[in-house]
Amino acid sequence: MKGSSLFSLAPLESPSGSAATETVIKILHVNPVPDALEIWQAAAVEFAKAHPPVKIQFDYLDHELFKAELPTLLQSKGRPSVFHSWGGGVMLEQIQAGFCQDITDAIAEDFNDSFYPAGIQAFMAEGRSYGLPDSVGPIVFWYNKELCEQAGVGPSEIKDWENLFEAVKKCKAAGIVPMAVGGDEKWPLQFYPALLMMRILGKDGMASAYQGAHGGFAGPEVIKAWKLYKALCDLEPFQEGFQTTTTREAAGFFHDGKAAFHLQAGVWVLGAGRMYAADEQGLADAKLGWFFFPEVQGGKGKANDIFGSVYGWLVSKDAPKETLEFMKVWLGKETQTQLAAEGLSIPMVKGTAEAIQDPFYKALAQEVNHSGWIGLAMDQLLGREAGRVFNEEAATVAAGAQSPEQAAQAVENAWSQNRI
Repeated sequence: MKGSSLFSLAPLESPSGSAATETVIKILHVNPVPDALEIWQAAAVEFAKAHPPVKIQFDYLDHELFKAELPTLLQSKGRPSVFHSWGGGVMLEQIQAGFCQDITDAIAEDFNDSFYPAGIQAFMAEGRSYGLPDSVGPIVFWYNKELCEQAGVGPSEIKDWENLFEAVKKCKAAGIVPMAVGGDEKWPLQFYPALLMMRILGKDGMASAYQGAHGGFAGPEVIKAWKLYKALCDLEPFQEGFQTTTTREAAGFFHDGKAAFHLQAGVWVLGAGRMYAADEQGLADAKLGWFFFPEVQGGKGKANDIFGSVYGWLVSKDAPKETLEFMKVWLGKETQTQLAAEGLSIPMVKGTAEAIQDPFYKALAQEVNHSGWIGLAMDQLLGREAGRVFNEEAATVAAGAQSPEQAAQAVENAWSQNRI
């Protein structure tokens, strides 16, 4: 499951039926965690038993290959029936291209009341539903307690950007790598300027920039966010060679106890991230802690304004009619409660939060419930092209090859081509 190429679990054989009558529901996902896949498979087995002509096939691609290959797959005759989505502008492009099926009427009775409203809304366009939510992955700062103690850093005291700056300086002075990041794929770097934008502009300000007001994504407050990011990068907070470090390698670096902080989704750090440690176990819970990305003094955003992804599934235009029937089981309360209880996700299904046993997941789930805003990752919000530019600019600024003003203008130029 750790490979980087398409991995397909063989279609589940039904107890009866022939090749001529078989229906295959193909699900393309990005989840490398075996325990989660086992629960999915168990749900698929039960469904196949009750629907003999149907087979469920789970196909895996890692994140980068998924992003690269999905456009081609959607244009092929062998397109998936259901595919992973982070929502946002990329989803809108897929809907506008005619790849997705309008499932509004099909889910009205059986699904809408099952999920948190924010989850349903994440996979809607112009008031119509094209997919369903799965789980949520808030991006927060994870920290290594032992390394922070060695550096004289108190993570609970990091409330604003200046506090984080000082923590980085203390780590550097103690000979400890402050932050692990996977710069090779660029998108982990975009967390920093994107979160700074959220903390400075707030929800309404971000919406205004999206719409082009006050200079859009090249406005003064956006430039301020890029300047703060540039100042952080000037401290050289990341591990040596971060620009060629993959996301997996960065997770392993952190879980091997080599960096004090890791800005990443909890579902990644606590799940897949541990798999990439040298011992495939990673840091124990007792050695870990987390805190929200700090506020910026004078900013309009709040610390518990969540930045991350609402993970979900889009239904392709020619998916078999049985697809939604399977999704009732796969995304239903029983299966999602299992995933929650095993500490494998923070489901968007109502009534599953109380099943979460892992204290980290439970705390994150509670914060999600209390938050008034979940902001999407910029490379999803802005669509493929403008999102790519945002990621590129985050990497270029980190390398010292671009000014904050140039980065902001490049993003605005790219987004203005798509802004309606």
